[in-house]
Amino acid sequence: MKKTYIIGLATILVVVSLVVFSINKSTDNSTPKSTLTHIKIGYRAHSTYAPLFVGLEKQIFKKYGLEVESIKFESTNQLTDALIAGRIDAGLGGINTFLLFTIEEKTPGYFKIFSLSTEDALHPSTAIVVANSSTLKISDLNNKKIAAYLGSGIKMMYDRFVKVNNLQNTTLMQMDPNLELPALQAGQVSAAFLLEPQVTVGSFKKISQPLELGLFDKYYVKDIPFSASVVSQTFTNEHPEAVKQLVKASDECVDIIQNNPDELRKILPVYTTTNQEIAPQLMIAPFKKYNEINKTKLQELSNLLLELGEIKNPVNAETMILPDKYVKDN
Repeated sequence: MKKTYIIGLATILVVVSLVVFSINKSTDNSTPKSTLTHIKIGYRAHSTYAPLFVGLEKQIFKKYGLEVESIKFESTNQLTDALIAGRIDAGLGGINTFLLFTIEEKTPGYFKIFSLSTEDALHPSTAIVVANSSTLKISDLNNKKIAAYLGSGIKMMYDRFVKVNNLQNTTLMQMDPNLELPALQAGQVSAAFLLEPQVTVGSFKKISQPLELGLFDKYYVKDIPFSASVVSQTFTNEHPEAVKQLVKASDECVDIIQNNPDELRKILPVYTTTNQEIAPQLMIAPFKKYNEINKTKLQELSNLLLELGEIKNPVNAETMILPDKYVKDN
């Protein structure tokens, strides 16, 4: 009798375990790790890389069969160098379009754009600031040192800013973006070009005050396609189905940002220099999904860069965009 009881109990436990396993398996919608496609995505610690941050925190990439290895860079030039060299496969959200045009002009075909972020007068991502106690105006910046974050895109902005405002003998000092506000506070520079979240951080901590906001929108193209998500052509050729899933994941991340920006503000302190106290005040850039890319506006920027001599040869912006065949399911 006792032996029969033990056998019966063991049978019940086995059945229960199989039922629990079956339920867990049926409710787990994520792709098994063994079937995930590994992809290396580069980023910098500022808010225009928001789609990546949302995707990581919400585990959206796994939902689409992607195992993301995120790799941080100190400048966009370093990131794009890594993309061209094959050390990373993509960048999500924040790669400066100015740099992308210069790369495409010199060595076309290394990458394809699949989303954009824009800067406009109502949603500035950039600013030139002075110390909070300063009375300097733009016209007072002659013979002054001006800080800027690293990269060639902001160097173009500096050159245009100086020329348009007829400033003389200014000195550009490029540095790690986390050093700009301390340099301004210490009096080592008189002004600084900042990206979000540093713009908001400086104002919140009463370190800086803006002289002008939305610099690229003002000095280049209205509603400028300011930065982009790109995937390398090599990865696209080798993993075309994974690229389709990457675009779907990116679009879902953009939907979350646009429909619930407060959700993003909770996530940004994990990846940027902001904190939960400052995050509610951050300006969130408008992001554009693949099917929302304004090709005309992108070409307008290309034409202006050619006119200003920032690129030497015409670049067809449409050829820089990921073709439909890598986005739409067959």
